[in-house]
Amino acid sequence: MSHQEHSDHPHWTADLDDHEKWVASSNGAVHISAKAMNIIWGNDPRFWHWVDLPESESCFKVGAELVQVSWIEVAGALELAKLRPSQPKWYEIIFLVKFKADSFGWDQVPITFEVGTSVTAKQKKSILLAKYREKLDEWHEVSGGCVEVKPDMAGYMEFRMLEVETRWWKGGMLFEGVKIRPLVK
Repeated sequence: MSHQEHSDHPHWTADLDDHEKWVASSNGAVHISAKAMNIIWGNDPRFWHWVDLPESESCFKVGAELVQVSWIEVAGALELAKLRPSQPKWYEIIFLVKFKADSFGWDQVPITFEVGTSVTAKQKKSILLAKYREKLDEWHEVSGGCVEVKPDMAGYMEFRMLEVETRWWKGGMLFEGVKIRPLVK
């Protein structure tokens, strides 16, 4: 267990040096664990729990279960050098979520997704996640947006999922992490 799990700090802070928290696949995609992301209130069991994920469903052993929050913010980054494209390439950032039968609050207010790099402007889009609740207990790929990465770019790809404008409570969601996959253009 990391020092963060024993801390009195209420927010989960990513451990980007732990290579078990991100996995590269043969198709060029990179999977990033929920534990490799910053989660506001993620270290407070009133709001988030760490749960075991079945090996048949995930490349990670642990995911984050959102119990309830009114302010959701999950943010991550990946060093661009880990992608190493030989030519300019577009990548789609996918947030992997699953809704439980008792999930709530997802049909009232849109969730904002931000993606970009440390050297480019961030793109934003907002999505009501209610339609994903129609198929409970099934992993959904929610597109957070796309980013172009050039071979000579340095820095990080950055991505966030948030809703901080209202006090509307949301809960009952499992979060596996993020998948960054190259787009064929």
